[in-house]
Amino acid sequence: MLRIYILFILAGIAGTTHAQVDTVRASTLPPAQLAEKLYNSGVTKYNSKSYQAAIQDFDKALAARPDFAKAYYNRATTRYELKEYSQAVQDYDAAIRLEPTGHTSYFGRGQAREAMGQRAEAEQDYTKATDTKANFAPAWYYRGALRFEKGEYQAAKTDFDQALKADPNYAYAYHDRASAQRQLSNFTAAIQDYTKALTLQPDLLPALLNRAATRRRAGDLKGALADYNDYLTKKTDNAIAYSNRGSARYEAADYRGAAEDFSKAISLDASYAFAWNNRAAAYLKLEDYKKAAADAGKAISLNPQYAEAYLNRGHAREMIRDAAGACQDWRKAAELGLEAASSYAANSGCGSE
Repeated sequence: MLRIYILFILAGIAGTTHAQVDTVRASTLPPAQLAEKLYNSGVTKYNSKSYQAAIQDFDKALAARPDFAKAYYNRATTRYELKEYSQAVQDYDAAIRLEPTGHTSYFGRGQAREAMGQRAEAEQDYTKATDTKANFAPAWYYRGALRFEKGEYQAAKTDFDQALKADPNYAYAYHDRASAQRQLSNFTAAIQDYTKALTLQPDLLPALLNRAATRRRAGDLKGALADYNDYLTKKTDNAIAYSNRGSARYEAADYRGAAEDFSKAISLDASYAFAWNNRAAAYLKLEDYKKAAADAGKAISLNPQYAEAYLNRGHAREMIRDAAGACQDWRKAAELGLEAASSYAANSGCGSE
């Protein structure tokens, strides 16, 4: 019995030893192969938005292979999603050192720098991305957006042109080129681009709202109102949209409709001084002077430097025979730089205090 027992134990030991050898061999991959496996696992976790787990896999991949540019790039991208922008920039730096022609690394670093408020550095990165890959539409688009924000509208338009040359179906590039055209007073071209953006992406509602504003500036009140109506059937919680439609209705002499729209804007945002003042202007046209005075007063309480509100309240006070109050308001509007207020004050014999 003793002999059998010993043989049994030995057999067990032999079996255990064999299993351990297999296990060790299965996990002892060459560093490059192990890094690739961990990298692929990280990508899978990133795609499922398990960002912290993805970071851990990319860390391990880079420990196995420190010159793995793709792992640096993807760890940077993951850190960007986690809003760890400074660390993302460091990883993009490493990826660029290893692969200096990687346009997506320059682009990604530009986005991270832009998120950190480093706009000049971001613009340089977008430029480098376009230098390394001329048909990379996103880099042209993002550089154009930065230039638009700086007021460089012609340069921005040129960048959006290049983005659309690289990708003719880039709806956002059409939208932002339209906005640049609008700033350059090229209203017809702007309207065409907003329309193209909406054709490509019908749910791009800002394009509808901006096309309405452009049509209004071009004098097409009918077209503007149609766009505002269309927009407000799809999105009913935008105070600015109601206020803008109210302004278009005011210009079309629909003062009651304008007052209704300004009222809706106020109901959505009671701190919207512009809407209070505009409703005051509509009430002046409707000869409801007490309401006009009250609304202009509310606008002033929200913005004590609102010259037009003082002007409108002055008109309302004049009509309710508060001459002293009217003169006081017109003088204040003039003090704030509104030249027309000086004329009203002089014509009404206000004189000086």
